[in-house]
Amino acid sequence: MLASTALRIADVVRLPVLRGAPVVGGALGLDRPVRSVNVMEVPDILDWVKPDELLLTTAYPLRDDPAALAALIPRLAARGLAGIALKPTRYISATPPTMIEAADRLGFPLIELPADASFNEIINAVLSEILASQTVRLQRSAAIHDRFTSIVLSGGGLRQIAEALGELIGRAVAIVDAGGALLWRTEPDLEPAGDVTVQPIRVGTERYGAILVRGGSAGLGPEQLEAVEHAATVAALRQVQARAVAEADRRFQAVCLEELVTGHVADRSVLMERAAAFAWDLAMPRAVLLAEVEAIAGRPFAALAGTPEEGELRHRLAETARASLGPSAITWERSREIGALVAVPGGGSAGLREAGGAFQAEAARRLPGGVVSVGIGRPAADPLRIDQSFNEARRALAIGRWSRGPGHMLLFSDLGVDRLLADVPETEVEAYCRSVLGPLEAHDQTHASALVRTLDTYLATRNMALAARQLFVHYNTLKNRLAKIEEVIGPFLDDPERCLSLSLALRLRRVPTL
Repeated sequence: MLASTALRIADVVRLPVLRGAPVVGGALGLDRPVRSVNVMEVPDILDWVKPDELLLTTAYPLRDDPAALAALIPRLAARGLAGIALKPTRYISATPPTMIEAADRLGFPLIELPADASFNEIINAVLSEILASQTVRLQRSAAIHDRFTSIVLSGGGLRQIAEALGELIGRAVAIVDAGGALLWRTEPDLEPAGDVTVQPIRVGTERYGAILVRGGSAGLGPEQLEAVEHAATVAALRQVQARAVAEADRRFQAVCLEELVTGHVADRSVLMERAAAFAWDLAMPRAVLLAEVEAIAGRPFAALAGTPEEGELRHRLAETARASLGPSAITWERSREIGALVAVPGGGSAGLREAGGAFQAEAARRLPGGVVSVGIGRPAADPLRIDQSFNEARRALAIGRWSRGPGHMLLFSDLGVDRLLADVPETEVEAYCRSVLGPLEAHDQTHASALVRTLDTYLATRNMALAARQLFVHYNTLKNRLAKIEEVIGPFLDDPERCLSLSLALRLRRVPTL
């Protein structure tokens, strides 16, 4: 345990050079620290004194001014001096009672020097002791530094830091995180609340937590306070290191998960090695959940591209997933969104829908003003087939945005007809749409007409009067447009199968591609 090494008035009066010099007043202040010595033999000495100084004087400048002598002690005490050593026998007959009374009242040590006392000898003796105490303090400071440095170099963590600090200062110690959650404590009954001294653990402006020491800081000496501060510095360094390691691990996991969900992992043994290394449980079916912040506080997420706020939002979204989906979910950050492999007992849509709803509810709480969209694929029993669930989640996210707008939550299994269309290769989709709608699209482009829109509106209603109102045209105008459409692509009004083919092509044109 560290003890204070500061030189005190009590230590000074025990020096051989002051043997026989009584403390005639202010004995309650004998623990005042002494950091330097000064001599008062001019009237304006108060302009030059400093806190924690021991003032030596014969009172010569005030010998004929009893009022000034009476006010001297209060003025010195107000300036924080350590005490005064008065040699009264040369210019004043005795130490004035007013000075003794003031010293006792203020707890300001008043030492009466004998007539043969030498100021030079006193100064040399006191300064030698101050130098010696400073040397001891430097040695102890170095020992504190070495103690905590060895903890860091040997890979020690918060436990070792707390235990070393508790041993050095002789008090119970606890360490909490930035949110006040207890990380470690040296005694079971030391709680974050109560009579504790708080030393923040921070790097720059970022706070990582705090060290809590039982009892107030007033009872801690300089070396003990230094130990607390150094422990906080080392704890901050350890937290930064731990965060850097965790971030590197998280990034590597994200790379491995990207390879898995995009189908680039085909070797089962490689997958199992990674699963063991990262503690992934792939024994149960998992579905891919993708979530993206569409906007925050009215600003499109795309407007944040390249800013620190973009990465912070994505990180908060990932933390939201970890908090709401539970410890079994495997979560990672992507370029625009976050992904999660969600394990749902039974693998049913109801469980996935519940998981997606819980995630969106937590996102609303953690990201006020945020608009978060979610797409979820179907569970894959074989982890090497998880890429299919990933593609389904992407499709659900894209189609949900188109069909339901930002802030949706959609399962691939709920897509309806779009679920069937999602498995058709894009080249086939394009070929089909071009064969069915190509001539009409070419006519619109050449003649700046709107026949495709007219056809889409009519097929959606199958009612000429209603379609005309939705297009804001006259009934006869719509009839003429439909006749022109049949002229371009052939008859369809009385052909249900042809109408279905046209409706399907129009829907495929609207469905977003990935």
